[in-house]
Amino acid sequence: MKSKREILKSIIYTILFFPLIFFILELTFLLLNKSNDKYISGTIYDSLTGWRNNCKDKNINPENLDFLICDKHGFIKTPYQTDNRNKNIYGILLLGNSVAMGEGLYGFNNEKTFASQLEKNLRKEDSSIDLVNAAYSGFNTWQEHVETLRYLNSEIFHNDLPSANLIMSFGGIQDFWNFIRLLSTSNNVKDKEYSFANGMMINKTNIEYINFLTSSSLGNIKSGFFAFVNSIKTSSHFLSNLDYFLSNKNIKPGFYERTQLSITIPSSAKIRNLKEILKDRFDLDFEEYEKIKNYTIQSTIRNISSTSNLSIDSNYIYIYAPNYFSSLSEDQLNGNNYKYLIGIKHLIGNPKFPLKILEREMYLIEKDYRETLLREIKNRSNITFIDYSQKAESTNWFFDYSHFTEFAASRLSTNLAKDVIKILKK
Repeated sequence: MKSKREILKSIIYTILFFPLIFFILELTFLLLNKSNDKYISGTIYDSLTGWRNNCKDKNINPENLDFLICDKHGFIKTPYQTDNRNKNIYGILLLGNSVAMGEGLYGFNNEKTFASQLEKNLRKEDSSIDLVNAAYSGFNTWQEHVETLRYLNSEIFHNDLPSANLIMSFGGIQDFWNFIRLLSTSNNVKDKEYSFANGMMINKTNIEYINFLTSSSLGNIKSGFFAFVNSIKTSSHFLSNLDYFLSNKNIKPGFYERTQLSITIPSSAKIRNLKEILKDRFDLDFEEYEKIKNYTIQSTIRNISSTSNLSIDSNYIYIYAPNYFSSLSEDQLNGNNYKYLIGIKHLIGNPKFPLKILEREMYLIEKDYRETLLREIKNRSNITFIDYSQKAESTNWFFDYSHFTEFAASRLSTNLAKDVIKILKK
C-alpha cells in the first residue's frame, strides 16, 4: 500500500504532467499552423438577427469544399461586386435562408451557389446589376426584415455596397418549418412565453444564450465557470482541431444521399386526408390547425409587407421557392412506396419527441399552407410575388428536403433572372 507521501507525490506529478502535455500539444499545433487549414464552423451570435455566418477565415481558399466564402461585410460572396458607388449600378438585395444562400454548393469561389448563378444570369440581361447575397441559414421573413433594415442603414457609408433598388426574398420553406414547429408544440405552454414570441421573431436558443451571458456577468459562478472553460476550448489550437476531426463525418459537402434523410417502409395504409393526418400525427383537430395556420401566415405576411414598405425607392419581390414536398410526383404521392421523414428534428426546434410523418402527408400540409399564403399575398397590392413552387421537375433537384443540387440552382436561376428582368421592364 502506498504511503501518504507517495500518493501526494503522484498527485503533484499528475498536476504538473497534464498541463505540460497540453502545452506541448498547443505549441505543436501552433507551429504546424494546422488551425489555419480548417475553418470555424457554425454561426455566431448577432445582436439584430439572432445569429449570423461566422466568417472568420472564410474569405480565402476558394477551392475549399467545407464552406462558402464571405466578403468583408459578412455576406456570402457573389461573382460581381461594385468597387465604387456610382449611379449606373442597379443593386439587388437577395434575402432568404440557406436555400438562397447556397448551402451545399461549396467551392469554386462560390460560383455554383444559387445567388451567384442568379447574378450571372441577371448580368447577361443587364450588366449594371450588382446582387448582394444577404441570405443566411435559418432566416425567416422576420430576420429578412431586420437584415434589410441593417443594409439600408449601412450601405450609404460603403462604396462597395450598391443602393438596394430591388429587394428580393427567395424562400418560403423556413417559415413553413416554423409552422410545423408550432403544430408539433401546440400544447407546450413553455414555448408561448412572451420573450420567445412563438419563435416567429428570434430563436429561443439565442434568448437562452443572452440570459447565460447576463448570468455570468452578474457573478453566477456556474455560468462563469462554463464560460471560462468554453473560452479555453475555443482559443485552443489543439482542442479546436480535435473537435474538428471528431465531428468530421467524411461526407463531402454538396454530395448527400437522400437515403440519409428518409427510409422506405412497406405499408398497407390508405391515402389519408389532411384532417386524419393532423389528428394522428399532431393530435390536432382541424379548427385548431386552421387557427395556427392563419396565425403563422398573418405573421409572415406582416414581415413581408413591412419589408416591402421599408424604402420608397426600392421595388420588392417575394418568390416562393420549390422544395422537395411541392415537387413530389404522382407516383410518389399515390404509389405503394411509403417514406417516413427523418432528419428534420433540428428544422422544427428539436422537439423532445421527433415528429413521425410520411413524405406524402407532409406534402398535403405544405400544399395547404402554401396555397393559403399565396392567396393572402395576392390580396396585398404592395407585394409583387412569383410562385416557383412547381418549377422543379422532380425531387432529384434536391439533395435534402429544402436545398438544390447544382443542376437545379442553374435551371431555377436562369428562369428567375428572365422573370425578374420582365418585371423590371414593366
